[in-house]
Amino acid sequence: MYRSHLRKIGETFGDRDPASIMAPDVAAWVAEQAEERKPGTVAQYLDVFKMLLDRIGIQPNPARDPRVKLPRRMTEEANPPSDEHFIAIIDKLLSRWRLFFITIEQGGLRIGEAAALRWADVDVAGLRLRLPRSATKTGTSRWVQLPAWLMEAIEENCPLEDRVPARLVFQGLNYSSARQAMSRACRLAKVPNYTPHDLRHRRISLWHQSGIPARELAERAGHSKPSMSLDVYTHVMPVSEVSNDQFLALIDPSPAALV
Repeated sequence: MYRSHLRKIGETFGDRDPASIMAPDVAAWVAEQAEERKPGTVAQYLDVFKMLLDRIGIQPNPARDPRVKLPRRMTEEANPPSDEHFIAIIDKLLSRWRLFFITIEQGGLRIGEAAALRWADVDVAGLRLRLPRSATKTGTSRWVQLPAWLMEAIEENCPLEDRVPARLVFQGLNYSSARQAMSRACRLAKVPNYTPHDLRHRRISLWHQSGIPARELAERAGHSKPSMSLDVYTHVMPVSEVSNDQFLALIDPSPAALV
């Protein structure tokens, strides 16, 4: 990656005395790259340029000049799946993934939060999950309430004697494989390509549209400000829950499903 970025820098500046390169030169080069490449790629090019000029001792570094502006990154708005699409996706997942994604959707969890869950964080009697500070994006711990039928399904996937505190609730599942699994399920279900994070958006949107107050909504979602929940995580979408029976019919309760 560094070699390819250095080649790109060399195409424009390779025959220049590094001391002669000024901030407007770098800014013009960045603008030229932005016409043909994605903002993230241009940012990588500029990072390598900064390190290169630092390495050879050019001070002040023109690539670090505040006048050098990167192209604006446009973030795609989340697109929560409808209940029909959600059920179609779950149906096409391998059985080992189904309970994981249903838990993300029902609890409004981030992928990393669900993947990091250990049995020490499961309050079966209280029907809730504890998300420690180390597992959350904001560094703030919180509790997540789950419906009784879902907690029972989670219990059934691990014998009582195996629920040692350090054991992961969802064995062998991680961020990268979760995205791949869901993308494959979307293709098989012949629905738009959703991401696991869209399931979190779906749940928070449903909470909002069911009348949950803004502050409680932020607490459930793990946001520091209610405005974050309202501005980013609420969408115009059909308010339609999936029935417990539909979920239960799709969950494989055998321990082998999560191995």
